[in-house]
Amino acid sequence: METTTRTTPITGKEGAEIELALAAEWTKNHRERHPDGSISQFFGNEILQKLLDQPGCLGIRIYYANSQKLNGWQKFILAISNFLKKYIAGAVGEDHFILVGATAEGLDMLPRDKKLDASYMATTSGTTDGTVVEQAHPCPGSAGCPQNVLTGS
Repeated sequence: METTTRTTPITGKEGAEIELALAAEWTKNHRERHPDGSISQFFGNEILQKLLDQPGCLGIRIYYANSQKLNGWQKFILAISNFLKKYIAGAVGEDHFILVGATAEGLDMLPRDKKLDASYMATTSGTTDGTVVEQAHPCPGSAGCPQNVLTGS
């Protein structure tokens, strides 16, 4: 499903740190578009390390997925809904994954950010010097996108 020609190989350096304020804005945008949907997923370090420890592995690709198969009617309704969102409401944007570390207590390891409202930071575990990361190379559209059963190719 790749839409562009690959220009560079995967190096293992893909991904980038992102400012906490921008990550907070993007996650808020997602919650507004999907008010009843999941807002995050947690993967433990053991399973992530198992993936990373595979010979030749340079990183982790995360796929969007849904467990419910749609029938024809549902696909039609969603097509109309997506058309209305995009062309009538203008509610478009790029999807992103925001990654953060998490503690044993389930608290996000966020950086201290003086740009954010103090009341917001007081309700988080932003007392560490954590790192917030975003996706750097979405598929399709960037180098290294595979063509296989997971991509619909």
